[in-house]
Amino acid sequence: MSISKYFVVTHHSRSTRDNRSSIDGNDFPTMIPNTYYNCRFGNWSDVLVGRAARAQHTQQAMYMRSTLFRILVVGLAILVECGRDYYKILGVRRRASEKEIKSAYRKLSRKYHPDKNPNNKEAEKMFQDVANAYETLSDKEKRKIYDRHGEEGLKEHLKQKAQGGGGGMDPFDMFFGGGMFGGGRQRQEEQKRGPDLNLDVRVTLKDLYLGRIISVMHKKQTLCLNYEDCRTDDRSCIGPGMKMVTRQLGPGFVQQMQTNDPGCGGKGYRLKRRCKACPKGLTESAEKILTFEVEPGMSDGHVIVLENEGDEFIGQLPGHVNFKVKTMPHPSFTRIGNDLNMDMHISLPEALVEFSKKFSHLDGHKVKVSRKEVTKPFQVIRVRGEGMPFGDNPSRKGDLHVRIIVDFPKKLTKEQKDTVLKLFGNPTKSSSKKRSATDHDEL
Repeated sequence: MSISKYFVVTHHSRSTRDNRSSIDGNDFPTMIPNTYYNCRFGNWSDVLVGRAARAQHTQQAMYMRSTLFRILVVGLAILVECGRDYYKILGVRRRASEKEIKSAYRKLSRKYHPDKNPNNKEAEKMFQDVANAYETLSDKEKRKIYDRHGEEGLKEHLKQKAQGGGGGMDPFDMFFGGGMFGGGRQRQEEQKRGPDLNLDVRVTLKDLYLGRIISVMHKKQTLCLNYEDCRTDDRSCIGPGMKMVTRQLGPGFVQQMQTNDPGCGGKGYRLKRRCKACPKGLTESAEKILTFEVEPGMSDGHVIVLENEGDEFIGQLPGHVNFKVKTMPHPSFTRIGNDLNMDMHISLPEALVEFSKKFSHLDGHKVKVSRKEVTKPFQVIRVRGEGMPFGDNPSRKGDLHVRIIVDFPKKLTKEQKDTVLKLFGNPTKSSSKKRSATDHDEL
């Protein structure tokens, strides 16, 4: 979709621009003439009329504030770019996890340790740089400030904190927050997030009962380690793959259109496709082991989110990897919420007299189910506390519901029949209609 902006200037004094280099504080009235400007944005019917300030002190204040603001922006930009690149020192990506940073630090600290490199000044300096880099990147607060403002910004933050100036305050808030210029502005460009990757992870009921650590190999696209060295400034870029083009439609008429440009990596910069810092390209395929925990009592369908582990794209934050828990069927148990259901078979004599049985639970411990009375077929016995763990409190468990299945004998001998009739009586005597054993088919 094309977005256009139209600006119409009805009057402009050329002498305003020509005199700007020679004016002093008393010449402000000659720089901005007493006139008005008509500015149209979007539709021609939308007209915004603004009058130029007439008071000398107002014009002077506006010019001084604008000039001071530009000086501060340039100074802060230089400040941010100064300092060491801690990520390059450790040899990790800017989006490296805490585990990756720690692993790189251990490896490099052993390599450049003074005991292994006696009388080696370069190794000693590198050892100190590695330690400083790890100290910053292993601390979430310091890393956040370093990512936004560089090493010098971090030093300023620590200096303010040491002087009791409120360590939690961003040292750049006085410029961009709302303290110095009012309204303020957003310091950091909001980046869009790339697409999430949704996967199913199949687990057993035992995994959900005991908990389990799962590791999987994940293949994804990652940005080149030194891709930022391939950046070049370009103010026409307004975002990844987009730039703003300005066209002169006529005297006093300017049109701005948003167009596609694959070279734009983000707001204010583009990326070189052929760059010595990234000989294999700006993105490359990499494999990484993802580790996550299936907690005891986790429900079927629960989504485990691994943040920022998706594919990496230029100008975008990586998406998340979402693992959806899928429970495989169990041969003995079925789960309903935090309760477990199972069937238990008993014989006819056990159903008539009493029974006592044991079985192994999901973790191997024995559970006893007994009854000393007549048990009806499909009767359900509840065993408290032998269900699934509660997700928010694994020490608490649901109940186990045992459905009794009575196994009847397929046939009885004549002696067994006589014994049953002797114990329970002959039910056919009270029946007006008697049937022989051959009156129906056996199923």
